[in-house]
Amino acid sequence: MAHQTESHAGESGGGAGEPGGWDAELVPDAGGRTRRPEPDCPVERALSAVAGRWTTLVLRELMGGPLSFGELEARLPEISPKVLTERLRALEGRGLAARDRLPGFPVRTRYRLTPAGATLRPLLVELYRTGVGLGPA
Repeated sequence: MAHQTESHAGESGGGAGEPGGWDAELVPDAGGRTRRPEPDCPVERALSAVAGRWTTLVLRELMGGPLSFGELEARLPEISPKVLTERLRALEGRGLAARDRLPGFPVRTRYRLTPAGATLRPLLVELYRTGVGLGPA
């Protein structure tokens, strides 16, 4: 289904920053003006990028620079190889990480964030701050 935007001028119950309309800080453009979760909504895209158990930790480790599979396993010793493989493939599929084959024998690979993946850094920082602010579960 195509994303549909709606005009809310004149509706009551507007957001805090925009009387009778959308909160300009929460919804700065038409991309987020939806009445239900849409895949092309910027917030939904951001949440999808970090969704899944272990994903934020894999992203955190790759924020420091390229790492091999073994290095990722060593930094996240509780993750199973299967789950790590799944998370890396998902990040690659979303265009957030890339796998580089290094020359030589035996063939080695390393994983790195793409420029799109690097844009997740402020989100991860803010998620951490928010989690601290919310306190223990």
